[in-house]
Formats: sequence, structure tokens, C-alpha cells
Amino acid sequence: MSQIAFKLRQMVQKMWFLPAAFSLVAVLTVVIAFVMSGLVPDKLPFTLSSEAVESILTVLASSLLTVAVFSLSTIVSALSSASASTTPRAVPLIVGDRSAQTSISVFIGAFLFSIVGIIGLSANIYSEAGRLLLFAVTLAVVVLVVAALIRWIGQMSSIGRVAETVSKAGTATEKAFRTVPGDGLLGCRPLSGKPSGEPIFSRKTGYVQHIDLSRLQELAHEHELLISITARPGAYAAPDRPLVLVAGTLEDDMADRLASAFTVGAGRTFDSDPRFGLIVLAEIGSKALSPGINDPGTAIAVVSTLVRVLAERPVEDSELKYERLLVAPLDPDDLMADSFRPIARDGAGSIEVMLRMIAGLKTLAHCRPEMEEAARGMIADALERGLTAMSAKSDQAALKAAAQMA
Repeated sequence: MSQIAFKLRQMVQKMWFLPAAFSLVAVLTVVIAFVMSGLVPDKLPFTLSSEAVESILTVLASSLLTVAVFSLSTIVSALSSASASTTPRAVPLIVGDRSAQTSISVFIGAFLFSIVGIIGLSANIYSEAGRLLLFAVTLAVVVLVVAALIRWIGQMSSIGRVAETVSKAGTATEKAFRTVPGDGLLGCRPLSGKPSGEPIFSRKTGYVQHIDLSRLQELAHEHELLISITARPGAYAAPDRPLVLVAGTLEDDMADRLASAFTVGAGRTFDSDPRFGLIVLAEIGSKALSPGINDPGTAIAVVSTLVRVLAERPVEDSELKYERLLVAPLDPDDLMADSFRPIARDGAGSIEVMLRMIAGLKTLAHCRPEMEEAARGMIADALERGLTAMSAKSDQAALKAAAQMA
């Protein structure tokens, strides 16, 4: 996607966006009801008093503010719980949960709709037809509020829970792998060996969140350049770390134009960075194995999720779209280290966790040939850590037996 589309997508995922959009729709609905009242004949078969509509709107206004505040407090508690029991890096997944955002947005939008409707009725700006239209819209809003309340009751039982957070992190990582399929070439040519060229550095310090590849390709084609991308999404960017290496003649402002194609922020995102999703899952499993939590079951669930995500990631690379751009493929050793090394380190003394992790690594070695060598290396690392941490001879024997490859 383009840089503008990426920034718009980031804005849409913010917690405030949907409530603001629903509030705007609520105000527009009241205004449209007033405008359309002029298109409906004033003489109707029956009339509806202002008090009848205002009483319903008053009930909505007085109750929905409390419901909205309660819902927001529930979200805050869920964020705090997720940060304490899993990892702070998983908090954006809860904040960006569309279901929770939609429910809260309905409550806030309906509250604002009620307030604006009451003001309009008190100012006596509605005709009989306008009051009838406002009443019909109010009934529709009541139905939406009831549906949102029922859905919110079901969401409160899972939001912020460890299992739900693991599931969201797994889903986000799967989505990132679909965005970056195969070896993660991003539609570019594979970069092999040591790249060369004129280095272009970042103007900011942070993490690469997005690369506007179409813009880079356009600049490369226009000025006959060959661009080697050395900082893919998720890489740390600094004024001394090159974003790209450019082969060709650079004009005076070309360095700034190339650097502006990279969106650099304070933290990593899940969108085009599957390694970040693997790191977040590994952090959850590692934290579950800490002495203060001591929850090997969560670590085993994380291992199962990691194995599923890596085993089911798309095999074929995306089609070549940017023939003047080169990028290094994803390294299987890096994927293994991001996923399993923290759990192998902190769960070395737990035979249950180590056995499950070795079984998952053997599955990856058998079903994903491109990851076989990296999986075997991680099995050897896990075996070494486990034998060092375990004192029981029976646990050591079980670990050695499990680590034997067919």
C-alpha cells in the first residue's frame, strides 16, 4: 500500500476513530431528519407529541453515558490486565479490536444522538412530520443499542484474557505472513551477497513501520537506479544505519526523496512485520514461565500457536512487481530465534514445555523443508539448555529421546 494509505489505516485503528465517526453519523442523522421533514406532508393520519419522543431520548441520554463510561473502564482494565499478564506489545491488538470499538461507538453515538435530539425538540424546530421521522430513527437506535449491549456482554468474558490475547497475536502474525508471503521479498528481487551502493540514511531514529515500494520503484525507474533495501519493516533505523544502498547517479534531493518513502516510528507494527508477531507471542510464553506467574500451560499454548503460524504461512512468494528493488529474504534462523529461543531459555527447567516445543520443532522440520536446518538447530539448542537446567535423570532421558530426529 502507499504511504498515505498506511497512515490512514493506522488512524482508522486508533481507539478514538470509530466513536468519532459514529458521533458524526448521529448528529447527521438528526439533521437529516429535520431536513427531510420538509419533504413530508404536515397533515398525517396521526400525530406524535414532542413529549413522547423526548421521554425516550431522555432515557437513552441518561443511561448510555453511564454505559459508555463503564465500557471504557472495562477496556482500560483489560489493557492493564493484558499488559501485566502477557506483554505490553500486545496492547495495540486489544485497542484495535473492532468488536469492542464498535460497541463503545454505538453507546457514545446513541448518547450524542439523544442529546442533539432533545435540544432540537426543546427548541421546537421539528414539525409533526419531523417528530415522526425522529421517532422512527430513535426506535432504530434503540434496536442498535440493545444489540450492542448483548454483544458487549459476550465480549466482556474474553477481552484482555491471556488466551484471547494469544489468539489475537496469532491472527495478527498470520495476517502479516499473508502480506509478506514466501521468503518475504515484498514483490522485489532477492538480494544475495553483500550489497553495494551509495547509502541513504534515515532522518529519524526508530523502527521502520512501512515502505512505500511503489514510490521507490518509480524513483528508481525514472532515474535508472538499482536500490537495495537494507532496512525492511521492523528494522531499527538511525542516522548511522542505512535504509537503502543505491547504485546509480543521485541528484541533490534524491536522498531525501528516497528516505521519505520509509515511515519510521517509535515502535514496531504488526502490518508488514511478521517477525514482530512472533516476538510478541514468544514474550507471552516467556512471561508465563516467570516465577511470579508459573503458567506452563500458557507457554505450551503459545508454542502450539507459533508452530501453527509458521507451518501454515504462505509458501509462494508474491509476484515480481519491483524489478529495480532488491531485498534480502526472511532468514529461517531469525524466525526460529524470534519464536522459540525465549521459551527455550525460560522454560529449560520445565520438561512439559520442552517436550512440546521439541515436538513442534520436529513438525516444522518435516513439513517445511526450507526451515528444516533452522528447526534442527533450535532443537539442539533446546536440548543443551534443558540438560543444563534439569537435575532429574528421568527428565534428561525423556528430553534426549524426544530430541532424536527420525
